Amino acid sequence: MPSRTDVAVKALLCGVLLGCLPGAGRASEAAERPRPPEAPVQHFHSDPQACKPESISASYKNHLRPYADQSPEVLAKLRRLQDDLTLASLKRCVQKGLLTRPQASVLFRELGLTLPGTVIPVAAPQPSPATAP
Repeated sequence: MPSRTDVAVKALLCGVLLGCLPGAGRASEAAERPRPPEAPVQHFHSDPQACKPESISASYKNHLRPYADQSPEVLAKLRRLQDDLTLASLKRCVQKGLLTRPQASVLFRELGLTLPGTVIPVAAPQPSPATAP
């Protein structure tokens, strides 16, 4: 049966060996290290050119074009994001007096925008010209 001294020496030796292993003490090092500064928040500031109805309409129609090869589920999520961003732009333009409320309402209807939280239905995949009958 090992003596108390042997047990204490073995426990001390294990503690020293564990302290030498890679990764030991990282929790305390992380607590002492200062947090990196947060990235500054940048806001888009609407200007007269960006608030023209023609600019908003053209941008809305062209922004999803590069993603046409994505699945219908991805396109629905992108459309939801695009609707939210376009609505925010319309509100900012109206608040700054660069677009009238009637103009914003017309754009809302013409572009077929949906209100935030509205689920965009997943469209059925369109057959490619090579597979169409």
